[in-house]
Amino acid sequence: MRPARLNARQTLTLGRVTMVLSGLGMIAAGLVAYPFSERFGMGMQITGHLVLPVSAAFFKIGYVVRLAAHHALGNMSAG
Repeated sequence: MRPARLNARQTLTLGRVTMVLSGLGMIAAGLVAYPFSERFGMGMQITGHLVLPVSAAFFKIGYVVRLAAHHALGNMSAG
């Protein structure tokens, strides 16, 4: 049995959701790691610093997925 495949609209939504969630993760991690660091323990601050590049990577993946979905839909001017 083959796994279900996403159509272009679902892929576009997946890319957008990935970008929004990872953007929120970057904001939260940045707040924990920098301006509000004195309110958090060392472990949480380290986690905040580690989450920043990971969430940035997911943001980039979401952007590429979104561009691929636009390409599949025939929208070549999406950026």
